[in-house]
Amino acid sequence: MKAALIEAWRAELQIRLDRVTRTQDEARSATRVDGSHRPANRGERAAVTSAGYLAHGLGQRAAELAEALRLLDEMGAGVRERVVVGAVVELSDGWVGVFPGGDATVLTVEGAEVRVLSGRAPLVQAIWNLEEGDEGRLRLPTGVRELEILRVL
Repeated sequence: MKAALIEAWRAELQIRLDRVTRTQDEARSATRVDGSHRPANRGERAAVTSAGYLAHGLGQRAAELAEALRLLDEMGAGVRERVVVGAVVELSDGWVGVFPGGDATVLTVEGAEVRVLSGRAPLVQAIWNLEEGDEGRLRLPTGVRELEILRVL
């Protein structure tokens, strides 16, 4: 299950990176100012400037996604004994994958729904470095949630 989950997350990150890169290219093309293609008024100049800011922001997002892919490759698929980056954890109420770039996306792998979270996610922080059989506590505005770790892969 773990290898399939890693591959599914890698594919999702790659799709996102490709989409962001295409959108960034479109935004860059909207900033082109040359020859007869020049903004005629303040509104058009503002649109060109906005497209430039958008292209810049999309470039930053593309760099984040590329870094998440790089870290995912470095992470490896080995079994973890504790909740750390690279662990797939079965909790009493579902599965969690702790992977670079995790953002609470739910992937279905081998019939199981797995939430992909980063190591910075509050839920992961509540169970960080714990083992099978341990319990963590997640403080929520509505109270404390007990998190029993059934398995760590």
